[in-house]
Amino acid sequence: MVQLRKDPRYKMSYVDALQLADKTAKQYQISLGSDTLPRLLLRNLAVPNQNPSKNLQQISHLIDDQRSLAITYTGRVIISLCDQCVRIEARNHTLQKPKNIIIEHNLNENETNLQQLLERVTRYGKDRNVQLLQLIDLNLLSSQSAYDEKKIFETLKERYDEYAAYNRSLIVYDLDSLIGVNKSESESSMGRSSNSSVVNQNIYTYVRARFREAVIETTTPANDAQRVEKWAIAVTREPFLLRQFCVDVGFTQTKHEEDEMEDERRKSEDLIQCVKCRDFYIENENKMGSCTHHDGFIYDNASADLAYYSLTEATLYLSKIESEAMNDSDRREALEREKNKFKWICCGATLQSGAASTGGCKKGKHGFIDESRQSQPRRNQRQPMQRLDQEMLIEWETACRQVYNDQWIELMRYRS
Repeated sequence: MVQLRKDPRYKMSYVDALQLADKTAKQYQISLGSDTLPRLLLRNLAVPNQNPSKNLQQISHLIDDQRSLAITYTGRVIISLCDQCVRIEARNHTLQKPKNIIIEHNLNENETNLQQLLERVTRYGKDRNVQLLQLIDLNLLSSQSAYDEKKIFETLKERYDEYAAYNRSLIVYDLDSLIGVNKSESESSMGRSSNSSVVNQNIYTYVRARFREAVIETTTPANDAQRVEKWAIAVTREPFLLRQFCVDVGFTQTKHEEDEMEDERRKSEDLIQCVKCRDFYIENENKMGSCTHHDGFIYDNASADLAYYSLTEATLYLSKIESEAMNDSDRREALEREKNKFKWICCGATLQSGAASTGGCKKGKHGFIDESRQSQPRRNQRQPMQRLDQEMLIEWETACRQVYNDQWIELMRYRS
């Protein structure tokens, strides 16, 4: 009013309005977390290369009133700061058997903590016409002097009862400050291992139970304000806490998470045949030294050209010689000497038949992937047992020949 007396054309700017609203909010102690909402809006306006109108347009109506008649929301939302995305759980009724799905939205570059997310969260609440928004975090507990467990649960119950009293309400849980994760590392002969665990187990159990109670009524009453919509949002930046919480509350998995779960199951259960030692192994138990093998090839030490043999060819040849030795007693001594002509180029050991042929001169991990095939999808990825095929054997034998080719040429030169 003072400015209008000086200048009749004066109009209050958006920044001036936010500054006045911030002063009023501080005067009456109206805050979200450690700051007021106008202060958060001012902070986002100050982010470089950030268009405020575009920012509001991006986050507005992400939870619109009716995306589709065939899709209904469950009221549960998880914001992952480590993945920089919002996951909104919904139910798809277009399928013959309705199933839950996840609608994902990426966070903006400036949304790196809970305080910066509050603008988005309040926009969600505005789009759903919520009557009450509750933020449950460490700042709330501190403001209520809730330092012991009894006072903490009294505060949590009081805020939840207030949230439950409204038909349309939204509650936000800051999992990192309320619960927390304890990380530990240890050294052993097998290498470094790390473990993670939940710190405040009792609060975690309480928040987990309350989060499950989020509900959205699908029926539309005559008065839309009477429709019950109780939204629950969980925010975390800890990958361990994110995975654990999603599993415990039964939150629908994304396609990427389903693929990761299937990959972990495969690594812990499926048997894979090693191309180097021909034994079976489980990927999660594949440690250094578990595979004993030869990393070279077999050659005929009796031939002038030191002819190359694959393991299969040499084994078949030995089997043929043994058969002839048993059936031809006159040539048995000569055939026994012929059995010793196959040598490993890597260590000079003689190839033996049967159980004596197992083992090798090198120790390492099971498995081999040719560099030219690393970008290609793994064959039989979902098979309970992966056996070797001819193509895989050829890849391994070709790699072995390339490694020891110079040594083989030098041996031929010495012979000549």
